[in-house]
Amino acid sequence: MLNNSAFDIVIGLVFIYLLYSLLGSLLQEIIATNIGLRGYVLKKAIQRMLDDNGSTSMCEQFYQHPLIKYLGADTLLLSKLPSYMDKVSFSKVVIDLLRGDDFAMKTKEELKAKIHQSLEEGKTSWGGIVIQNETLKQIQSLWNEAEADVDKFKEFLEQWFEQMMMRSTGWYKRYTQLILFGIGIGISVAFNVDTLKIAKNLQENPELRQQIVNRADAFVKNHPNLKVELETNKKNIDSLTSISAVSKDSLKEVAETRYVALQTLSDSLTKQASELVMNDIQSSQEILAIGWKGGFCKNFTLASLLGWLISALAISMGAPFWFDLLNKVMKLRSAVATGEKESKK
Repeated sequence: MLNNSAFDIVIGLVFIYLLYSLLGSLLQEIIATNIGLRGYVLKKAIQRMLDDNGSTSMCEQFYQHPLIKYLGADTLLLSKLPSYMDKVSFSKVVIDLLRGDDFAMKTKEELKAKIHQSLEEGKTSWGGIVIQNETLKQIQSLWNEAEADVDKFKEFLEQWFEQMMMRSTGWYKRYTQLILFGIGIGISVAFNVDTLKIAKNLQENPELRQQIVNRADAFVKNHPNLKVELETNKKNIDSLTSISAVSKDSLKEVAETRYVALQTLSDSLTKQASELVMNDIQSSQEILAIGWKGGFCKNFTLASLLGWLISALAISMGAPFWFDLLNKVMKLRSAVATGEKESKK
């Protein structure tokens, strides 16, 4: 059975991983927001749907549609790419590309004939873009399955979009996981978060263990809703980068307003990260005697490379994971201590 010393070492490591993974998660959101990662992944998904072999002809025409064009916002590296898109917007734009840019009121039969003509000719009526072979077959299949009914065709386009969005969610998670691992390596080296050294310090110093356990306990009590706070940050970013049903005349204004709000949120995340470093991380480093005080030569050994790698992997698992684990270990430690007291009576 684990004794209190073993519990304290585990709590110490989990608490350190929580602090640095929390910093990593904040930095990951800041980076992903400012480089337009969500917009990049969304465009990759749309391109996969509308163009063969990585070409961008129909996809580029799709992104030039007024409904899409004015909903992006400039970021540091990528420009004017909306980060989220609803299925209704997708189906509307695809149908518009097939029917053409003549928006005069048309009967269903006229609309049906125009879509059918585009699919027969293998090119869009809007811009005259050639629909590449695999994409054409897919859209023709949906049109035939809908039995040339425009409303059913719209529904099938939306189902196709939803299926691709499920896949793109997995792509985004893989990208963010890679970014978070890269951030984890950077944090581990910058702060000298050497798991092997931390574990050794905790094992050899009972007073240090108690200090870290006390700090972990205080942190959990001061942040009972940490997971909710992290999820709120994510939802706020999502809401600011999603496409809403707004009129064409207000599209540019909406995009500009959201961009300002997104930058405000990014500044807030930066402030949270700064406060975390100045308060919890700095004090924990002083307790554990980690960091670069004394210089590189005094603190670095070959074993540090392994210690940094372990820390980076831990950070890449994310703050919610370590927060849950810390709560469970703290409760288990308390239960074991209570059981030991009762057994001695």
